[in-house]
Amino acid sequence: MEDQISMGDQFLASIIRIIEENIDNENFSVEHLADKAGLSRSMLHRKIKKLTGKSVSDYITIIRLNHAKKLLKNNVATVSEVAFRVGFSNPSYFIKVFKNYFDVTPGDVLKDPKIKLSQLPTGLKSDILSPAKSKISRSLVLTIVIIILIITGAGLYYFFNLRKSKERSIAVLPLKNITGQPGNDYFIEGMHDALIGELGKIESLRVISRTSTLRYRDSNMLLPDIAKELGVNIIVEGTVQCLGDSLCFIMQMINVFPKERHLLSNEYYDDMHNVLKLQSNAVKDIAQKIRIKLTKDEEQLLAKTHTINPESYKAYLRGMYHLNQGTEESFDIGIKYLAGAIKKDPGDPFAYAGLALGYAIRGHGAIVPPESFRSAVAAAEKALIIDPTSAEAHTALALIYLYQHWDWPKAKDAFEKAITSNPNNEIAHAHFAWYHVLMGDMEKSIYHSKTAVDLNPLSAAFASWLAWLYFINEEYDNAEYWAKKSLEMNKDVPWGNVVLGWTYLEKKQYEKAIEAHEKLPGNTPRWKYFRVRTYLLAGNREKAMEIWNETEEYAEKNWVNPYFRGLMACTFGFNDKAFELLNDAYINRYYPITYIESSPESEFIKDDPRYHALLQKMNLPYNKTLITSLE
Repeated sequence: MEDQISMGDQFLASIIRIIEENIDNENFSVEHLADKAGLSRSMLHRKIKKLTGKSVSDYITIIRLNHAKKLLKNNVATVSEVAFRVGFSNPSYFIKVFKNYFDVTPGDVLKDPKIKLSQLPTGLKSDILSPAKSKISRSLVLTIVIIILIITGAGLYYFFNLRKSKERSIAVLPLKNITGQPGNDYFIEGMHDALIGELGKIESLRVISRTSTLRYRDSNMLLPDIAKELGVNIIVEGTVQCLGDSLCFIMQMINVFPKERHLLSNEYYDDMHNVLKLQSNAVKDIAQKIRIKLTKDEEQLLAKTHTINPESYKAYLRGMYHLNQGTEESFDIGIKYLAGAIKKDPGDPFAYAGLALGYAIRGHGAIVPPESFRSAVAAAEKALIIDPTSAEAHTALALIYLYQHWDWPKAKDAFEKAITSNPNNEIAHAHFAWYHVLMGDMEKSIYHSKTAVDLNPLSAAFASWLAWLYFINEEYDNAEYWAKKSLEMNKDVPWGNVVLGWTYLEKKQYEKAIEAHEKLPGNTPRWKYFRVRTYLLAGNREKAMEIWNETEEYAEKNWVNPYFRGLMACTFGFNDKAFELLNDAYINRYYPITYIESSPESEFIKDDPRYHALLQKMNLPYNKTLITSLE
């Protein structure tokens, strides 16, 4: 018995060592641990479960949390910095998990480093979860203590210098309009967006996107609460005043944790012609103050400013203001302003890039207007002729190559150029994730999706996309968590309910699945098709057939994406009809036909040779590998 315990102790010690060596790698997964331990995933699960009573995933998290506790007790870094150091990309989530496990917040430990272990919940005093009261040899305990002391010592040195050298994350709150003219809101919002874009060019700085910060425009929340919600260390506030073509920008920067401390308070004056230079100077001052060393490429990107035509720039900002409203009507207004900006100054890349991205995003949907893609390509190419580093133009081309042209190498190249130009480009990261889905690389897919969520933490859409990716990767608990999180942000976000319903189906919780899918918007075929499989699996074929008949009757007089009709047909075994419709979707390149592998509904036709032929025609590397393995 003693030999068995000793072997178990040695095994756990080796597992802990592997996890500790990868403690700051947020992507370190169960698969990575199994590979480094030289075991299959199932064998690793059985051994960890037997010795600790925990799943491998939970055990990795527990080691991360215990390491975080030590760093916090030594007061070597802020809560956000500790979160990143132990592999949590989202400080808010880290705080939640830490509180659930230790019953105290990380902030409580930071405030009182002498907090005793006895104050934590019973049963959580050891650094690892050992088998039910099994004894660990004294030599093993001593070894672990020595390892921890070495790591903690290194951590003290690293974080002491880190806090002096740089901060990792920043949010620029909506700028205040003190021009006295509400009609200038478009210009103020444009400057806000531009500052975020300029800061985003710094790879070592995580910059929260405009859409997540806009909710604090008229907020009375305290800065620490905003910082916690966004998961950042630093907050930037500012005001803008205009007088004719003269511009005054007043900026202050606050380091929020562990207590509020003003880092910078500057005023910038210039005329409208030099607004780009003014913004660049502000960004350089921010980088210098928080001691971020810019790379040569970053210095060149930030130095690339030029004088602008004030009227053209104002028209550009008005155009982007309306595009960002997200409605069909405001989109058309925005396009008109951008076209006017180009007319006023054909040599300025901003309006071309804005047009390209606007058209590309508009064209990414179930009903794809071909003219949107053609217009996006033309505008992007003109923007890149003028400015080859335009992140917006590269992003627009990436979306076109991915969703319309199906040119996978060009899509990859465009995404990489977009992210190189702006590492904090959340749109590029969010859609690059879907490129990697097609390539069969779910690890990279989830990485980019999580990055998009970190950059835009209050986006319900991005959170629901991450949930979908976890579902594709068969991580159903994570899928359910992110689906619910997206619905907490916006109860009407469609993909939150789609994925939530799918996870309930996997768990055979049919009533919950029906409830989730019945919350999908309206009665259009775009969303109704999800309910067909749900009702079939729940045993209500009559209800499923009723939805199919309604859809086919509607399709007699209205256009319905054949992709959705095809997936409906295959769930009933109407395979000839299904492939007729799916091939129509392929021929016309109707989104999202390339993602049929990611749709649970396709399970009904995967044994049909016509399905494999359809995948081959789309020239997807992942699908070719899949087909070869099936043959």
